[in-house]
Amino acid sequence: MSKELPLPALILHLSRDQARLYERHVGMSQSRQMLLLELKQNGELSQAELVQRLGMEGTLVTRFVKQMEGSGLLTRRSDPHDNRFTLVTLTPAGEQIARQMADFTHMLEAQILEGLDEEMRVTIRQGLEQIYEKYEQLTAADPTA
Repeated sequence: MSKELPLPALILHLSRDQARLYERHVGMSQSRQMLLLELKQNGELSQAELVQRLGMEGTLVTRFVKQMEGSGLLTRRSDPHDNRFTLVTLTPAGEQIARQMADFTHMLEAQILEGLDEEMRVTIRQGLEQIYEKYEQLTAADPTA
């Protein structure tokens, strides 16, 4: 890859390549992985909460939830306090996929950082965190994002 590639383009390529690696390893799309991780991190959530947290269209989240339920990764039930809402939680099979994703993440990070000294690792992490914060600011300021 050219050293002249602008930073936003480089980030886009990295994101795409990482999504492909995870999809190949886990066997599901990045959007479905994000849904699964949201449930792993937060426990049972309503579909409305998933829509808000993931920043996806409600119809898309509904479709993913139904498909993942059909695959045995999730369960749905009516909210006992408000039956207008559907609650979603991971099944043991969904928990297993989440663990596989976490294991893969640790292995991938080790491979990416292999050969770099601790100072470089810290510098890279700090730089990426600053870039991430800038992107969050930009997307928060842009109502079309």
